[in-house]
Amino acid sequence: MGAKLELRAEQKLILSPMLQHALKVLQLPAMELNSLIREELAENPMLEEKESAESAGEEVSPETETDLPGSSPEQTSEVQADAEGLTPDGFDSEAWEQYFSDDDYALPKFEREPSREVTELQVTRPPTLEEHLLWQLRLVASSEEEFRLGEWIIGNLDERGFLTVPLPEIAAQAQASEESVAEALATVQGLEPTGIGARDVVESLLLQLRNLTERNPLAERIVEKHFEDMEKRQFERISRAEKVPREEVLAAFQVITGLDPFPGRHQFTEAVEYVVPDVIVEKHDDQYLILVNDDGLPELKVSRTYRQLLRQRKELGAETRKYLEEKLQRAVWLMRSIEQRRKTLYRVTETIVDVQREFFEKGVEYLKPLTLREIANRLNLHESTISRVTSNKYAQTPRGVFELKYFFSHQVMTTGGGQISATAVKAVLADLIAQEDSRRPLSDQRLTELLLQRGFQIARRTVAKYREELNLLPASQRRRLA
Repeated sequence: MGAKLELRAEQKLILSPMLQHALKVLQLPAMELNSLIREELAENPMLEEKESAESAGEEVSPETETDLPGSSPEQTSEVQADAEGLTPDGFDSEAWEQYFSDDDYALPKFEREPSREVTELQVTRPPTLEEHLLWQLRLVASSEEEFRLGEWIIGNLDERGFLTVPLPEIAAQAQASEESVAEALATVQGLEPTGIGARDVVESLLLQLRNLTERNPLAERIVEKHFEDMEKRQFERISRAEKVPREEVLAAFQVITGLDPFPGRHQFTEAVEYVVPDVIVEKHDDQYLILVNDDGLPELKVSRTYRQLLRQRKELGAETRKYLEEKLQRAVWLMRSIEQRRKTLYRVTETIVDVQREFFEKGVEYLKPLTLREIANRLNLHESTISRVTSNKYAQTPRGVFELKYFFSHQVMTTGGGQISATAVKAVLADLIAQEDSRRPLSDQRLTELLLQRGFQIARRTVAKYREELNLLPASQRRRLA
């Protein structure tokens, strides 16, 4: 082994800080972009929110900067170059063009009908399981000590609503007697949802059965004494052990299957997430119109006060001048990036609507296979730009609100030699399972045959994969008691 010097030529794309900032703005959804603008308004003295009463001539746009620092046309500065989008601070114009072509593209001008408003979605969340239980505990606790111990117990419940810590350990942690902790547990187990605070599935089901308006002693005995046989559906064995007819065992089993073994799992576990659509697709006559949702985003301009101050550059100290020039550069580039985001988002959505027109007209079964590369090639954009602009962005359409990524899917061949989107196949698969006889659920092989009858050429293992992606159980677990 030895050391040697070697010359090698290679092409490499290096993104300037400003281009990185533009790409960051591009991938932000509406709510996060609003937060970014608000932060920039708070930090950048050069940036101001445009008042609605101000005339358009007083604002500085990222494309046409008419009142930049400098006392004469001959005096150009780095700040002028930055604001006019020429060659700011190591900016690579070729790199910009590779990511954002058609920089002069103009968005269509049209007014929305007053009756068609953007769906306003507010960010809210339901109470957590812990908050819900503590609220009830405050109402029923007989003493401060009972509330304190109940709070310890609630804090040790898992996402299913089960108590996973032994009572002696809680007693030691809370510095209380085991008897007091057991009494507090009984209080917690009396809260809603019923079955909360159980140590296992059996106790959870028993708590729920004992809380029924009409008690069913046989169902309680089956859970308490024959839980494994019940899981295996050994109804004859349970019937012999309890010396009751099989029909009574089946009736008790129906009561049990109506309970929730994990009372904390399906309620209060996750905050409800709401989205604000980034684009709105509306149909007018035979045309689909696209609007970029700018509602709630502040209109920006460069501060007149600081621009006038920057005109007096000769009277400013070097440090002050550099600070103001940097802030001006950042302000103008933020406005350019926001405008570029609007243009790119519009063009990508316009192309998606053009490709997926049959989906908007007829429904999900007509969704066509589409890739990021196809859109990138159509628009002469970088593929990563398409990925950024469609990530976490939502479109409000006549058929509902969809993430832009929803319209991208790989292809599945049809028996006629055509192609169809995998998303469309999943929709048909989900519909077949929804309409099946619950006593005789469709196996993956039978689902494959039914899909083939509809013209979808798909393997059984792919059907199983799609079913799992839809969070649908296999046939053996979907079978229900007649």
